[in-house]
Amino acid sequence: MSTVYGPVPSWRFGRSLGIDVIMGPKMCTFNCIYCQLGKTVVKIPDPGEVKNYVSVEAVEKHLKRYVNEVDLSSIDVITFSGSGEPTLNPNLGKTVDRVKRLIGEETPIVLLTNSSLFYKDKVRENVSKFDVVVAKFDAGDEKAYRTINRPIGEMSNLENIKESIKKLKREMSGKLMIQTMFLHTTFGFTNCDGDTLKNLINTLIDIEPDVIQIDTPYRPGGEKFVKPASVDELKTIARKFEEYFEKEGRRSDLWVFGVHDMRGRKVSWTKHASIPDEIMGLLKRRPCRAVDMADSLGISYKETLENLRELLGRGLIVEKTSNGEKYYQSFIRCV
Repeated sequence: MSTVYGPVPSWRFGRSLGIDVIMGPKMCTFNCIYCQLGKTVVKIPDPGEVKNYVSVEAVEKHLKRYVNEVDLSSIDVITFSGSGEPTLNPNLGKTVDRVKRLIGEETPIVLLTNSSLFYKDKVRENVSKFDVVVAKFDAGDEKAYRTINRPIGEMSNLENIKESIKKLKREMSGKLMIQTMFLHTTFGFTNCDGDTLKNLINTLIDIEPDVIQIDTPYRPGGEKFVKPASVDELKTIARKFEEYFEKEGRRSDLWVFGVHDMRGRKVSWTKHASIPDEIMGLLKRRPCRAVDMADSLGISYKETLENLRELLGRGLIVEKTSNGEKYYQSFIRCV
C-alpha cells in the first residue's frame, strides 16, 4: 500500500495529494466522536511508544512514482494526513524536508493535526517545517473537549493544548489555521450555541490563528449519535465570530464549509498504474463521492461508476448516505 494517495478533493484547499505517515490501522492520541476513519484502533499518547512508523525512504519512493503519473501543476497542495495523527511519526520533520526537495517550493505542504502533542519541543520543531499547519480545536472548555475529542490516557488538558498552539504560532514562519468541527448529538450535546460556543469563540480569538475553518462532519464516519450542523448554522456561527472580532479588536479569516469550496477541479494525470487500486487507496483514508473521485483521478464520471460497481461487487467498498449524498468507503483500512 502506497504512503501517497489521492489526490483528494478538499473544500479547504482544492486538489490535495495526500501523504500518510501512519499507515493504519488508525493510530491516534484522540478518539474523536466524528472522525471519518471511525474509532481509534491503536490508542497511543506519545510518539515514543510508536514501534512501527512510515520511513522517509518509503514516502520518497512512492512520491517519485506519483510525480511520474500526476501533473504537479494541477495539484494545489500536498497534505500530510491519512490513517491517524501525523505528529506521532518521529520522522515527520525529515519527511517534510525530503518532500520539499522532490517537489520544489511552489506547492504548499499542509499538515492536518489534532494539536495534542505540540507541548513537545521536538514535535513543534517538526511541525514548524510545514507551510500551513491546520490544528484541530473543537472545544473551549474541558468538558466539551473530553466529550468531542475523547483524549487517550493522560493526554494534555485543553488549556495546555491551547498554550502549546500559541507557542507554535510564535515559533513557526508558515500559516496557522484552526479547524473546528461544529456538531450536534442525539443525547443533547452541541458546540453550536450557548456557553459552549461562547467559550470556544473566546479561546480561538485568544489563539489568533491566520484562518479559522468552520467545519462540520459531513462525511459518514464516527459515532452514529453525531449529527452535522447545517450550512445556515455554520453561517450563523461565522457571524458570531465577526461580532466577537469587532468587540475584541482582533481578526482571523473565516472559511465556512458550504461557502468556501475549492472542490470541483480535475487533476491532470499522465498515466494510471491501476484506477481500482488508486480508488481503494483514496477510500481507505476517507469516504468520497463519485464526482470527487472522478475529478481527483481525471477520469469521466461514467468510468468512475464502472470501477465503483466492480469494487462493490467484490465486497471491497460500501455505499453510505450522509447529508443526502452518496459516499463510498472502504471496508479495509490501511495495513
